[in-house]
Amino acid sequence: MKISLPGRFLPLLALLALPAFAAVERTVTITAPPAALPGTDVHVEITARTTARDGEHVGFFQAEYSVDNGKTWIPVYAENLGKIEVRPVNFQTSPAGVPGLVRVRVAFRGGKAGDVDFAGKPIEWETTWGTWSTPPARQATIAVLPR
Repeated sequence: MKISLPGRFLPLLALLALPAFAAVERTVTITAPPAALPGTDVHVEITARTTARDGEHVGFFQAEYSVDNGKTWIPVYAENLGKIEVRPVNFQTSPAGVPGLVRVRVAFRGGKAGDVDFAGKPIEWETTWGTWSTPPARQATIAVLPR
């Protein structure tokens, strides 16, 4: 069965389709090698991005890395950045079997949605933010292989 609509309904259909094109995307990615050799230099890139057009930006960018299996963490923090932020994280790997760990959490703020994570949910400052859970955090592990 074919349905035919009069021309006066076409603008209405276009308006109904508009929200799909206006969806906000928030992304947080860690680009890292899956493995490295002991004592080698590793380059990791962390990207946070929002497509919101209402003043939303990367409000808090908190990344850390560890070369001792999470016993200590070296911070890479920044605040009040733009709509996209790309940060390099460079470090030297530990002995074989001790992975390199990278984690990042981002709060997008300044827009109509308030302080939100990459899934668009309100930041739970007292719970998920403090425990590095996902979201708002992303994590990567770089295996350190024997030579």
